Amino acid sequence: MIAKMPVIKGHNIWLTSGDEGRRKAAVAYIAKGFESGALKPVIDRTFRFDDMVEVHRYLENNGQFGKIVVTV
Repeated sequence: MIAKMPVIKGHNIWLTSGDEGRRKAAVAYIAKGFESGALKPVIDRTFRFDDMVEVHRYLENNGQFGKIVVTV
């Protein structure tokens, strides 16, 4: 038996965003995933806009896992 090996695949966003047909298909796929609940964004932390200096310090430490949200 051959052991299962992890696979890493790279993706260049410009291949999708630079082509109108691919971009529309990608947006439709993501919108459908959000609507159905199949795709859920991972939010690491939420900051207020007034705390922008703290946001930048947090990002500079590279400790986040997920998206950083800044509320206005």
